[in-house]
Amino acid sequence: MVDRKTLTHITLTTLLLTSLILILTPLTTQAQTIQYHLDHQYAKIWINQDGTIDLLYDIKITCDQGQISRVYVGQPNGDFTIGPATDEHNHTLTTADASEGSNYQTRVELYTPITTTQSIQFTLITNVANMIWQEDDPERVGMEFIPCDWAANLNELRVLVVLPAGVNQSNVGCTPNWDNAYNDPEEDNKLVIYWQRQNLQPNQKFTTGVSFPKAYIGHYEVREGGMVAFLKNYGIWIGFLLISAVIIGGVVYAGRKASYIKPTLKMETLGIRRGLTAVEASHLLGLKPTKIVTAILYSLLKKRAIWVTTTNPSVKLKIVEPSTPEPKPQPLRYYERTFLDAIQKDGTLNEEKLAKAVMEVRDEVEEKLRGYCRKDTTEYYEKIVTKAWKQVEQAETAELASKAYDEQLLWLLLNENFQARTEKAFQTKTFEPAPLWFWYWYGYHYRPTPEYKPTTTPPTSQTTTPKIPGADFANNIATAVEGTTNSIVVNLEKFANAIIPAPPPSQKTSRQPVRSASSCACACAACACVCACVSCACACASGGVG
Repeated sequence: MVDRKTLTHITLTTLLLTSLILILTPLTTQAQTIQYHLDHQYAKIWINQDGTIDLLYDIKITCDQGQISRVYVGQPNGDFTIGPATDEHNHTLTTADASEGSNYQTRVELYTPITTTQSIQFTLITNVANMIWQEDDPERVGMEFIPCDWAANLNELRVLVVLPAGVNQSNVGCTPNWDNAYNDPEEDNKLVIYWQRQNLQPNQKFTTGVSFPKAYIGHYEVREGGMVAFLKNYGIWIGFLLISAVIIGGVVYAGRKASYIKPTLKMETLGIRRGLTAVEASHLLGLKPTKIVTAILYSLLKKRAIWVTTTNPSVKLKIVEPSTPEPKPQPLRYYERTFLDAIQKDGTLNEEKLAKAVMEVRDEVEEKLRGYCRKDTTEYYEKIVTKAWKQVEQAETAELASKAYDEQLLWLLLNENFQARTEKAFQTKTFEPAPLWFWYWYGYHYRPTPEYKPTTTPPTSQTTTPKIPGADFANNIATAVEGTTNSIVVNLEKFANAIIPAPPPSQKTSRQPVRSASSCACACAACACVCACVSCACACASGGVG
């Protein structure tokens, strides 16, 4: 039997526990439930020549209830490399890849957790690969970007895209219509596209896209189509059915005849990859990097975009400003623009930027060869080189031979017997340079006692040029090519070390971002533009807190 004293203790203990539960329950619930909103999210994107983007997020978040120790910032896809993260007090923040499955995220640890009514602003920079894709129009590329969305209200969203050098408002497309487009002096006067939106609801997405001519970028992704995509999706099943059919047929055939012929299985590829330039074909045909650089130099000389001022002890160049009376300048290709960027103020060439041009050619060619037969493609371009030499060698007159030599020059350079073939072609002919050719100057520059003293400026259509004996021309031009190849790169070791080996297909291609934090703020002005046709897919990752 329970006495009164024991009953009193039990009652008091029960009341005390009940009170504690009632008091702690709201606190526990509050600790487990985090409520927040974003004051702003600014996204700034730099499109890089290697086809990656540097992505800067500037985020200000306010805790409405609970405590926030970390923030999860979504990334466009899984191939990203994390750069620096810094808060408004200049604290360096700890980051980590927190991706799970197809939800790609970067976890940012706050320097000090924030609680109810407190806010924090921080920036995060990442480099993301596989963002620039070829459009349905094969001459254009595009990027689709969906900023990180949140399970909370977002008061202000801004997206700013810095486009590659050379892109302008007349050749850029975007979706939706931009809010502002301008050339930013702080970004080397590159074109910037800007959007701004207010009061986004929880989980609301905002899709943006830009497109521009592919000539302004060195690398981009190509969506597999046609036979390649078909084989990728159904190749295993087709192969299984074909092998099964072969085995069954073999069994039946073996039952009828004692002798058995071993079955073979062949799978077709897309065949020959046509459309490569001579410079691109130089990589396919195995030319050394210095000869690829020489080929780029000569392609620019033919376009009259540069001029050689000195060849000894090293090549020095100057960029030629186009003049109105002369022919309209030809558009420059991606590797030519990179080469021009390598020309320093004193006319010498920056080895690291020359290496970048070689890598751009390599990566572009390897991308274009995906799905095609490399062996057949190599043989195809070897035949083009052979055909170019036949046009020169079989020309009936000196004028026709000289004309063919100039027109096919870049293909002729790809032959390893360049000097011998030139001597053979002009052993019985003179060389007759046209007024706008640079050969009469460049070739004679190597002669110790030239009959014609050249000027140090490019020729014009009114320039009078002499006929050059074939043997002299062959010797001089071969010496010029060899001398250029040997002297175009001053520091060969530095040049070689700057050429980074191409990564295996399965290797991550994003790299450490080179940008630093900067403001995404921009004046907003209503503007219309052409819609982009962005045919690439972009995964959209959500953000969160913890």
